[in-house]
Amino acid sequence: MEGSTVVPKDTILQLAGLHIGSTVDKAAFDAAAQKLNDTGLFESINYRYEPGARRGYVLTLKVDDPTVLLNAIIDVPGIKEDELWQWLAAQYPFLNHKVPASDAAQLFVARKLEEHAGATLDGHHIVGRLEAELRPGGKSTISFQADPLPRIAALNFTGGSELTSEELAALIPQDIREQGYSDRGFRRAVELNLRRAYEQHGMYRVNFPSIAADRQPGWMVSVTTSVEEGVKFTLGDVRIVGDNLPVDAMLKAANFRKNEIANWTQIQNSIWELEKPVKRLGYLNATAIPERILHDDQRVLDLNLPFRLGPLYRFGQLQITGLEPNLEVQARKIWSLNRGDPFDYDYPKDFFRTFLRSVDSHAFKNYKVSMQEGSGENVMNFTLAFTQ
Repeated sequence: MEGSTVVPKDTILQLAGLHIGSTVDKAAFDAAAQKLNDTGLFESINYRYEPGARRGYVLTLKVDDPTVLLNAIIDVPGIKEDELWQWLAAQYPFLNHKVPASDAAQLFVARKLEEHAGATLDGHHIVGRLEAELRPGGKSTISFQADPLPRIAALNFTGGSELTSEELAALIPQDIREQGYSDRGFRRAVELNLRRAYEQHGMYRVNFPSIAADRQPGWMVSVTTSVEEGVKFTLGDVRIVGDNLPVDAMLKAANFRKNEIANWTQIQNSIWELEKPVKRLGYLNATAIPERILHDDQRVLDLNLPFRLGPLYRFGQLQITGLEPNLEVQARKIWSLNRGDPFDYDYPKDFFRTFLRSVDSHAFKNYKVSMQEGSGENVMNFTLAFTQ
């Protein structure tokens, strides 16, 4: 045996369907090589043979281990993932939270898991699904799941008092219930939706220590989630971090509710309002990066808000449609944003307020504004459209 450093000889022979002392010929060797190839576990398979003692053959198999391995998880209700990986790795050491990138290998692993799981699957199959992270440079993961996923028969929650079980169950999206249960998928839904709800109540230390899926007849599960709510926090200090920012205007726009329950949804809305005065200075992509500081002893949440400004945009040109020539002249006299000025995305509101006081506003059925990229780097144009 040559090549493989991680798969035991006996395992390779078993996969090839070969046994010492069995009757073989070249066709049998070809068939054995094909069986190894069909597993997808090896990068390449070659063999050679020569006459041996007692009219037999000496076979040398050369199998190369896979060069590309993908991260993998096993997500089957009622089966402990670590135990399954230990069982797989005992036979195929490189199959330890990783699988070869080939479809054949993933099908092979799925069938092995299916055989080992036995009656737990209630006659259903296991399939490998590729999960790719959408962020730049994100890694791909193979998730081995039951197909189809067991349906969710009931949702139960224990340990909570701030929100009722009915309220918590209603927060789990309908599509999560309809697509079936997997441990990872359901926990993601809990972390995303239930945590958000508790943070609206100022409970930033909420924890969901266990999620248990109990099998029910008909390939269904009853899911019980335990909740540790923690204490409520109030909003303390808000500190804007950055130079040359219109801090007073930002805080006025945000109108943070200090010394009240730190409702994170309200805080996020305030942060979005706080960004607007910065965006009006021409930094269209300005974004606050909130840093939460929890003081458990005081039950207070402080906020640091450093800013990512992005490029400075400048105004290019104004186009006006739908006005008679004399009204367009009047409009352009009122328009005070000049070419090259920092691009104030909200300036048209100020313009319309002034312009419509100087004319008969009832003459217009509608008026609207749109933004377009101008010629040059980081240049934006406005178009004002009037309908009479």
